[in-house]
Amino acid sequence: MVDDVVKLFTEIDEKGIFLDVVTYNSLIHSLCNFGRWEEATEMLKEMMDSGIAPNVRTFDVLVDACAKEGMMNEAEGVLEVMIQRGVDPDVVTYNTLMDGYCLQGQIDETMRVFNNMVDMGLLPNDFSYTILINGYCKKMKIAKAMHIFREMPRRGLKPNNGTFNTMLQGLFQSSRCGAPQELFNVMQIVGIIPNSQTHGILLDRLCKNGHISEALSLFHMMESNGLHLDVVMYSVLIDAFYTEKKLDTVRALLVSLLLRDYNLMLRHIL
Repeated sequence: MVDDVVKLFTEIDEKGIFLDVVTYNSLIHSLCNFGRWEEATEMLKEMMDSGIAPNVRTFDVLVDACAKEGMMNEAEGVLEVMIQRGVDPDVVTYNTLMDGYCLQGQIDETMRVFNNMVDMGLLPNDFSYTILINGYCKKMKIAKAMHIFREMPRRGLKPNNGTFNTMLQGLFQSSRCGAPQELFNVMQIVGIIPNSQTHGILLDRLCKNGHISEALSLFHMMESNGLHLDVVMYSVLIDAFYTEKKLDTVRALLVSLLLRDYNLMLRHIL
């Protein structure tokens, strides 16, 4: 409802109510999310003309918006302006840049930003390492990704669900027999509870490797444990059993999906 937000913002300003950097940041963020770059730039200029200095959050929002659009030169430009204005980039700033390069498949640039962050005296967090692991997995450099994964505890960082899920995805893509299951076991040993995404990765790979009975067992286990089952998971199973001409199972899954959606609709109405 960004148009309503802009209207409200104007009304607040006209009434002489003080607008601070947090208010401007919220609006700039909204405008950037909807690709309204010109208005976001105007809002930034208006903020500075009003004597309100952009803070690290303002620049992080702009870097994030550019990175998500693949405009990495522009994102780097925002970083330069940020430094010139005496605003120190934080870990979030560098992580955002890293993630942008990672999405573009530019792992060397991702690593360069990581090293720059370290050189600036900032300590990378678990998300920093997860981005690197994701980048190397996408490039099928699994050994490098695993090295970074194992380096995290030595740096005092504990891999979380996102880190394990990223590493699991990479191991499955590399077709390393037994390695994903071993990592899945390690995940539970260290006290990380697998979430719906973790099980979704396992479900997808079991189906693609022809282990449809195991995939169905996992699916039923997720169902009994109350884990979220989305339409993608149903579709993966339906496709696998349809390929194997197991039409009774296909029908059962379709009925289960329809009943689930019907029950969700009833809950919403009631």
